Amino acid sequence: MFRILFLILFLPFRLLYQLYLRLSLVFQSGREVYELEFPAVFEDSYKSYLVKKFQGKEETVTRLELLILLKLIQKNGKIKTFDISLPPLEWTLSEFYEVRNQLIAIKESGKKVRIFAKEGGVGTLLLLTAASESYLAPESEFMVLLPSAEPMFFGKFLKTWGIEVQAFASGPYKSFAESFTRGEFSKEAKKNLETLVLDLRKVILDALTNGKKSLEPIFYRPMLSADELLSAGIIQGIKKETEFFSENRKVFSGNYPSLHYKIKEFRILPKRKAEVVILPLEGGISGGDFLHKHRENGKIEAFSIIPNLKALSEDKKIKAVILEISSPGGSAFYSEQIHQEILELKKTKIVTAYFKDTVASGGYYLGSAVDHITASPVCITGSIGAVSIRANLQKLYKKFQLNKEAVGFYPFRDIHSEFQPLSKQSVQYLESQIKKIEGLFYRRVAEGRKISLEDLPKIGMGRVYLPTVENRIVDSLGGLLDAVHEVKERLGGKPILLTEELPAYNLRNKIPILGGLIAELKVLESLNEVSLLSPIRLDWKNRR
Repeated sequence: MFRILFLILFLPFRLLYQLYLRLSLVFQSGREVYELEFPAVFEDSYKSYLVKKFQGKEETVTRLELLILLKLIQKNGKIKTFDISLPPLEWTLSEFYEVRNQLIAIKESGKKVRIFAKEGGVGTLLLLTAASESYLAPESEFMVLLPSAEPMFFGKFLKTWGIEVQAFASGPYKSFAESFTRGEFSKEAKKNLETLVLDLRKVILDALTNGKKSLEPIFYRPMLSADELLSAGIIQGIKKETEFFSENRKVFSGNYPSLHYKIKEFRILPKRKAEVVILPLEGGISGGDFLHKHRENGKIEAFSIIPNLKALSEDKKIKAVILEISSPGGSAFYSEQIHQEILELKKTKIVTAYFKDTVASGGYYLGSAVDHITASPVCITGSIGAVSIRANLQKLYKKFQLNKEAVGFYPFRDIHSEFQPLSKQSVQYLESQIKKIEGLFYRRVAEGRKISLEDLPKIGMGRVYLPTVENRIVDSLGGLLDAVHEVKERLGGKPILLTEELPAYNLRNKIPILGGLIAELKVLESLNEVSLLSPIRLDWKNRR
């Protein structure tokens, strides 16, 4: 009742605002072209007004803001041509792929999508090949690096220095520790990695060539010029930037799509919107600092994430939460803690997930707790299993005339020592711990994904792969907006208010000597604990 009275009371002001919006659009009648320069990077944290002023940088947008703008352009009947300028883009593969799909949707709505670029890599080419027309500057050059892998193995090198690394893994494909224990991949791990690389390469080549197999050899070249891309028919022309963005075009103002949307959606008595929150979870999984529970970019820390999840659960305005996950894994202990808190959140909210770049091992552990998983087609996932590594530095110490004596040791105490070889009893204990964690991981996936425990070894044992609906590892393939649409359907198609829960700006995230070194030290400290870590590091030009 109070809400209705409030709307009626402020109705004159709202009507005046609508009149102002409509008048501002009158001056844009007869225009057909909307022009946009894509952001080189996406904003990944909340910054106060003072911080923005202190930085003195041009304001950037979040990825969600760009995706929503593209959706508004798609639905806007007045816009006939969409002209895009591409600076050097520092995006991830999933971000390129998702924006590419939005450009295709805009093109299929009947609009002409034109793109101009000067340089880039595979990601920029993914956008260029999605346009109606693509143009490059005469001097344009593109560095091409398709998915591949060239991991380094330190096993023999470490042994020459007297460092013996023991690994305890839950399956032949859980190969995180092989870089430290072997001189080359095991047969199983290499085959799994080869399959993943070839599958990912196929997805990218299909997109770059729009299904034309004859064009694939062009993208094996390390460098591509504008002339080469033009002769292959991949772009439509070579122009100077001033020629592409000619002054005789009738261009809409930058805020036109949002203004048009506000006018179209205006209601005297608007319906109450259900609030849907997107919570990004990105980085390695650990406990974090119990005394300083602020969220940081690139980290999933239980001591900061769990209070965040509790706060979302207690907020009655929020009806659904989308966890945007991108994580190679981390601590098994803290993965389970966060998993349990997600289950608690599900008691009061709809909880779904969007798998972005890499959601493997502990990252998948978190995702298995939600109601529905939407995954990017180029997301690396799986690695269901556990691994632990332990270094014995006794021979290294003795090379430098260093010695340690064990005093008051007791059964299993050698596990916490870097100087003692493991006893048979300790080896059996660590192997049992790995089996215990693997069994718990399997149960969590079986419960969340409705997969029988008997079937889990077929997709588990540390295997990594691209997501598929067929093996029920995810529920659907798509982008973040597809995940939003799925939630909206679950809410009965009612209007929603979409917000993004970004971490606050923190200097430790931005200054490597403050954030990066601290993160490396924490990783070194936790090597002996049982971890859920993915071994995957693929080489591809995911920047620009």
